[in-house]
Amino acid sequence: MPWANPNHPHMAKIPDKQGLFFELDGVLVSRAVLGDDGAIPFLERSLQALGRIDQNQFRLFVATSRQDIAFGQTKERDFTRFCEAFIARMQQEQIPIAKIYSCPYHPKGKGRFRKESVFRKPGPGIFKMAQQEFDLNLQRCWMIGHTTADVLAGQRAELGTILVRTGKGGQDGEFQVEPHFVEDDLWSAVARVNQFEFALRT
Repeated sequence: MPWANPNHPHMAKIPDKQGLFFELDGVLVSRAVLGDDGAIPFLERSLQALGRIDQNQFRLFVATSRQDIAFGQTKERDFTRFCEAFIARMQQEQIPIAKIYSCPYHPKGKGRFRKESVFRKPGPGIFKMAQQEFDLNLQRCWMIGHTTADVLAGQRAELGTILVRTGKGGQDGEFQVEPHFVEDDLWSAVARVNQFEFALRT
């Protein structure tokens, strides 16, 4: 542990590598589609919420299932354009996004997108991949989502789960889930994470 000061009370062991994952649609933005003017349709206070996450503690990840691509409602290249604009805006705001994980497949999808995928939520594949790529301790990570599939995927990977009341607000009826917390929006969800983490350290 060359970089840790063993005399510091919080540095007695190497800190857990933590990630905070969030869905795009219904959590951060109304839809992951750029406006006619190229604007990103952020939900109220969602951009400010990301700025309140301690970047020294958490890496930020997007974990998104793109059924809109699977069923042909959104072109893959339009989603790629959205992601490029999103990353550029995050860089402007000095909010580093470690990676965008997206799954465009669905077993009932169209054409080449019609297939089962371990990365499609409620499967935990996205989180397992991030764990391998970023050496995360998943039990110290969080998933913030708006669907029951978001919550179930997080639970299957043993993450802390927060359901927000924006977007579908967990009313999609797909799965029976018990998230760890239910919050009004991303702002409240981030406040909950910060409060929880602070309590662990004191």
